[in-house]
Amino acid sequence: MSNDITNPGRRQKGAAAVELAVILPILLVFFTAPLFFAIYFWHYTVVQKAAQDGARYLSTISEQEMRDPTLALAAADTARGIIRSQLTELIPAPNSITVVLHCGTSANGMINLCTGVEDGPLPENVDVGIQFRLKDQFFGLVNTGRYGWPVSAVATVPYVSN
Repeated sequence: MSNDITNPGRRQKGAAAVELAVILPILLVFFTAPLFFAIYFWHYTVVQKAAQDGARYLSTISEQEMRDPTLALAAADTARGIIRSQLTELIPAPNSITVVLHCGTSANGMINLCTGVEDGPLPENVDVGIQFRLKDQFFGLVNTGRYGWPVSAVATVPYVSN
């Protein structure tokens, strides 16, 4: 009995290690979710800026480029190149990123995928859409499902040559 009174720290030996072992997994879960959301929002910001830059480029091409199918496809390829160059730092493989370009509607009411407006009015707006799915590749603690969380952005810019 006198042993407990003279050395009260003896009963506490190892208690901090046990508390740390209990609390550490809980803290790990609480810190990984905000970190994953920070990664998600960073990816969204990069995708949004890439869509805006691609739409800005397409909105400034000349009327001749917009009407000629060959030149329109070349301009669309250039816009895709601008977008792809900005998306190289993202986690998913480039094949999993979908880029859709819309240059108004054609004379028969179909959506023009920037293949040239041979007849009919020039587009009022140019739209660029980008989409991919983000998975938690770092921690594995955030449930992103089988296919991941969708990250998508659409930028609409008025066509300048109207």
